[in-house]
Amino acid sequence: MIVHSDRFRAPADRSGIEFVGYAGGGTLRRRAVTLDRLETAIARSGCRVVHCHEPDALVAALRVKRETGAKIIFDSHEMWGAVLAGRFPRPAWGMAERAFKMLERRWLARCDAAIGASWAISEYLTTVVPDDRVATVLNVPVVDVFGEGGEKVWGEETILCHDGYLTFDRGLKTLAEAVRLLADRHKVRFRIVGDVFGRERSWLDRFVQRHQLVGVIERTGWLPYAEVGKALAPCHIGLIGFQETPNNVVTSSNKVFNYMLYGIPFVGPDFRLAKQRLVREERCGVLADPASPQAYAVGIERLIQDREGTQRMAHRALEASRQRYRWEHMEPVLLRLYERVLAG
Repeated sequence: MIVHSDRFRAPADRSGIEFVGYAGGGTLRRRAVTLDRLETAIARSGCRVVHCHEPDALVAALRVKRETGAKIIFDSHEMWGAVLAGRFPRPAWGMAERAFKMLERRWLARCDAAIGASWAISEYLTTVVPDDRVATVLNVPVVDVFGEGGEKVWGEETILCHDGYLTFDRGLKTLAEAVRLLADRHKVRFRIVGDVFGRERSWLDRFVQRHQLVGVIERTGWLPYAEVGKALAPCHIGLIGFQETPNNVVTSSNKVFNYMLYGIPFVGPDFRLAKQRLVREERCGVLADPASPQAYAVGIERLIQDREGTQRMAHRALEASRQRYRWEHMEPVLLRLYERVLAG
């Protein structure tokens, strides 16, 4: 595994995986000026297959392919044209995204296979790469790492949760304000399973003090994966507050699948394609406008008040996780793609 060495520390248990560091990565500018170093690291590895996740790695891998004939798999967790567009003022989003896609499609056409981490990304990839060489591998949990939850008690208090790093663009203000509105009418606790940093933490600390929400909004701090599951398992409703940007429309966060692992219905953004699909097909969540704390408060309150309906959602979430949304279901998809690529 090739990693940028200044930001990565190999785990003590490497399970037979060799880690090779190179002096690069980081910011967009640094990635551009260290691209040759990444190319050299890939070439020296002697890989038969290069599995890459980001555009700079894809460019370096395609250069190596010219020399060695290595197979290239591009594993896209983002819609990269949309990520680039988000760096520009809103009026320029469309033009920036189209310009990058012109380049990206040329790169994708030279790949041997592609993977989308959401259904919408995979649909885009199939417009360039043949269908039989595109796989959807969702970012779902490994049960052996997270652990399964036990029986859940839902008494007078409702525990809301957010899994992971919470920032303004992930809905910090919307979620905090929705909790404030709910706390006037219901006994709720909002557990951030993860943390809030920098200016977001300063804002949240002031918000909690101003509205007397100490003990209502809590942060667990950053936890090992095994502890994440223990913190999520007792929760009743999961929150996803991503704000609307071009990339957020098509990507799929892993937190929703973590919620489903523990039978936690969710309230999520109404614009996000993956959440729309889960609500439509699995019926384990509700959608709301993430720009509106009032809309989120209404969505959460609906789940609190209709406990029987919410518990049915919880059961459907758990069953969908068992049958479709755990790594044991994604692993064979990935292995079959590798078999097709290596068979060539």
